[in-house]
Amino acid sequence: MHKNKRILTQQILLLIIFLSAHQLLNAQHLNELTIDQCYKLAAANSPLYQQKALTIAAGNKTEKNINLKWLPQLDINAQATYQSDVTSLPIKLPNLTIESLDKDQYKGTLDLVQPVYDGGLIAGQKKLQRITTQTEAQRVEVDLYQLKTSINNYYFTALLMAENVQLLNLAEENLNNSLKIVAAQVTNGVAIKSNADVLKAELLKTAQQKIEFASAKKEAIEMLAILTGADVDQNTVLSKPVTSIKNADTIAARPELKLFDFQQQSIQLQSQLITAKTNPKLSLFADGGYGKPGLNQLKNSFQWFYISGVRLNIPIMSRITQQKDKDVLKIQQQVVNKQRENFLKNNQQLLVRQKGEIDKYNQLVQSDSAIINLRTSIRENAALQLSNGIITSNDFIREQNAESQTMLNQKLHEVSLLQAQYNYKIITGE
Repeated sequence: MHKNKRILTQQILLLIIFLSAHQLLNAQHLNELTIDQCYKLAAANSPLYQQKALTIAAGNKTEKNINLKWLPQLDINAQATYQSDVTSLPIKLPNLTIESLDKDQYKGTLDLVQPVYDGGLIAGQKKLQRITTQTEAQRVEVDLYQLKTSINNYYFTALLMAENVQLLNLAEENLNNSLKIVAAQVTNGVAIKSNADVLKAELLKTAQQKIEFASAKKEAIEMLAILTGADVDQNTVLSKPVTSIKNADTIAARPELKLFDFQQQSIQLQSQLITAKTNPKLSLFADGGYGKPGLNQLKNSFQWFYISGVRLNIPIMSRITQQKDKDVLKIQQQVVNKQRENFLKNNQQLLVRQKGEIDKYNQLVQSDSAIINLRTSIRENAALQLSNGIITSNDFIREQNAESQTMLNQKLHEVSLLQAQYNYKIITGE
């Protein structure tokens, strides 16, 4: 009992610490945010976290209440009856008159029962309640774990959009440099005005792309703010994570597996409880009361009375039905086993698919740098040719766009690789 109280106290203190830390983070704007911070903040900010603490507190209190069953059970009973006949002597004795009982009878009692041996029923109920509490708390933990997938989607979307905006800023700078050169050529009469207009149109198109990327980033940041409860905005820098994964191909750390274990333990304890219900029960009892007639049935008046003793109870029908009840539990156990097998099978498939994604993006990232180097060289050469009037603005923009698209692809591959690695970690429970 003291141990349970200590655990409950620790849980309440932990909840207070988490809430205090969460409020402290809310009180100040976060200039930088990491994905691991997002995981922790989302868990602390979710109502599920408070639900888990409340579930544990309620379960511990219920378990303590079960202990009360060892206390003496007191009941007050009262009844008033009217019967069609009463007990009477079948004979008459000379010189002796025996008063017959009244047909209306009254009785009020105070009944006390003190359990002595319950066949392990109360202990079994406590164990079952404890595992039930752990099961419900773990079910909430599973729901909390699913938040990581949402965090991944929004975090890496915002990260990719931010890097795309930076790349477009670079593209704008290149276009502006080329526009200055072409504008000078137009002024000097060595280039036509349409060459400058083409570059201006491309600048406007690039600005539109920046608006689209910035809008997507803003939406992802706002979703992160809702999930984490943190004070973040467009100025918050998202740290680009560096990760390494363990190719163990196992998911032993997933919270769902622990939930399956608790469910199996619950079924086993229910089976033990069925056995405990069929065991003999021993108790002391005492009944005291006031009524008419009392224990002396021949005395037709109100009397005080009491009776005490030892009571042995051996359930019969429970013994007959216990095997059928246990058969039902065996089927439930098989259902949990199949759920576990299905979960493992589905996640093994997800692991294979995710590893394929990781391998694909690893290969793409390795070749991106070489492509970018070539495209940059081509674009620089095109810029030189444009300044010498050898090619038109359309020719330059084609090479400029090809370089920009290659750079955007590189960022897409890098961020997709990171997201695939983090999704892999979520699947394995790392």
